[in-house]
Amino acid sequence: MTQLSSLTRYLLILIPAIASMYIESYSSNGMYVFLILIFIWIAELRRKIFSKSAWTLLLEIGFSGWMSYHYDGILFITFYSTLISYVTTVNSHIRYYIVSIHLILLNISLHNQSSSYYLIANLIFISLTLLLLQMLQTVQNKEEIELLYDRLRRQHYELDEARAQLMDYARKVENIAQTDERNRISRDIHDDLGHKLIRLKMMMEASLQILPTQHKKGVDMLMSVRDQLTESMELLRSTVRRLKPDEETLQTYSLERLIEGLTADNGISIEVEMQGMPYVLYPSLEFILYRNAQEAITNAIRHGSATQVLIQLTYEPKQITMCISNNGKRPNERSVNGLGMSGMEERSKLIGGQLTVSVEDRFTVTTVLPTFRQIESI
Repeated sequence: MTQLSSLTRYLLILIPAIASMYIESYSSNGMYVFLILIFIWIAELRRKIFSKSAWTLLLEIGFSGWMSYHYDGILFITFYSTLISYVTTVNSHIRYYIVSIHLILLNISLHNQSSSYYLIANLIFISLTLLLLQMLQTVQNKEEIELLYDRLRRQHYELDEARAQLMDYARKVENIAQTDERNRISRDIHDDLGHKLIRLKMMMEASLQILPTQHKKGVDMLMSVRDQLTESMELLRSTVRRLKPDEETLQTYSLERLIEGLTADNGISIEVEMQGMPYVLYPSLEFILYRNAQEAITNAIRHGSATQVLIQLTYEPKQITMCISNNGKRPNERSVNGLGMSGMEERSKLIGGQLTVSVEDRFTVTTVLPTFRQIESI
């Protein structure tokens, strides 16, 4: 019980006790004061020692009812002092039984009072009980919200950590793949081209030695070196060609190819504006931009009946921003938060990006992705 609650509780005992002495004429004021002190002692005993004891609570309720029954006045107000001490703390299984007993004793103690006293006392009792229960429910809801917030915050931290681990794992996989490819290429160059060049060097040295004495044989050896150099050059070209992906692979998730397909199939006008200096993106970033652009343009055609779409790409040192706006009709809130938008948002957040939607002038979907570039200091 808080300090304010304790103060209110004892004021609800002392004020009606003192006021009743002026309202009623008692045969022995000393005995009356003694009984009031006993009641305060029981209340203090409950507060400090027997706070969870139901029997001590019933003793206080019974003693309060006995005092109000014999001394009349406005001592029925002491019932409210006891009420505020247990409604929010007693076990919920017995709370309503005790409240019912409390209310019955309140009405019994008012046997000599007028009907207006009955009405006012019962209204105050019921109203105060409902108010205390509502306060208890509010406190419980607040605690549940705080627990839920803590749980969501922990999950958010775990998600951020998992995303960081996923990005680190992706970078490690990419580095391992690049290392394996470099090792394969170095072996090919060493085993094929390296051996050929060493043999050609030896043949050229031999031809230089025999050329003055055996001119024809020396020339034949030099011609053989020339032919083998041609083969080595072809081997080098084929190795370099294997390093470069084919155009079909490079264009799989290209925005240009997406625009060409949608323009041809739907007859829609799509414009692209670029700001900043373009640079090469990770394949995962290109995939997310491609899918988000595909979803945004498809939604603009399907739901907004758009005829014009503007794609704005902004290249910044540490992030890339893609804004897609259209001239179609603006969707309602339910459409904005649909399954397609949720997928776009999940893809963006997976690598630490974000997705925002604006419906002010034109319906605009903005994707912001970190590029994880290492900016070299000049």
